[in-house]
Amino acid sequence: MEDYRVALITGVDIPIPELSITLHQPTIKEISMLGEKDFFIAAQLLCVNKTLYVEDESLLSETTNFQIFMTIVNAEEQREKKDCVLRLLTILFPSTKNVIILPSGSLMLNNGTENVIIDENNFEVLQAVFKQVFCLAESGQESFNPGNEAAKKIADKLMRARQRVAAQKAAENGNGSIFAQYLSILSLAEGISMREIAEYTIYMLYDQVERYMLYTNWDLDIKQRLAGGKPDSSPDNWMKIIH
Repeated sequence: MEDYRVALITGVDIPIPELSITLHQPTIKEISMLGEKDFFIAAQLLCVNKTLYVEDESLLSETTNFQIFMTIVNAEEQREKKDCVLRLLTILFPSTKNVIILPSGSLMLNNGTENVIIDENNFEVLQAVFKQVFCLAESGQESFNPGNEAAKKIADKLMRARQRVAAQKAAENGNGSIFAQYLSILSLAEGISMREIAEYTIYMLYDQVERYMLYTNWDLDIKQRLAGGKPDSSPDNWMKIIH
């Protein structure tokens, strides 16, 4: 996997040489024009994992993430999700004038003069970048480290349950706006206008929130010790590497 950490923290556009295209990291302001709920729906779908939908091991090896993705966006009852995906793609690839689902079962990005075809041969290359840009946590078998076949079956169920809950929460996202909350917190904590923070990407926003929390815990610990207190534990170094 490519190391995009510096690109992510600076918010620059990311070249994807395998497809000869460049991906634009959306800012919080751009996401707000799409709508946070619709953004999470589209992001989860673009990062779809076939293990959520295929449990049969023999079928799993013959199925690709792209096949699952196309099955969902082509379903009549999923028209709203399809619309969310198409709108997000135009933000991610701003030079694209049209996003077209072809009868051949592939996706075409047209910029007016050139076409980029996305299919099962290159979709997972895009997914690897999407997951980092959207800050979607990886959920893999290694997290459970099963020791035998019985444990593996339990781990499989736990993994799928975890992914379903994450996908449902992100898709529904009906209990307030996480982005609005973070903008409000950082604006007050760092003395920066919300308009300025709205130009952050998701990665930049999450980074700043995590770093601020580390600093707050460290600062509180120092103040307690200077006041004669004896905290039970020491906080993490607020300058530690977090990516």
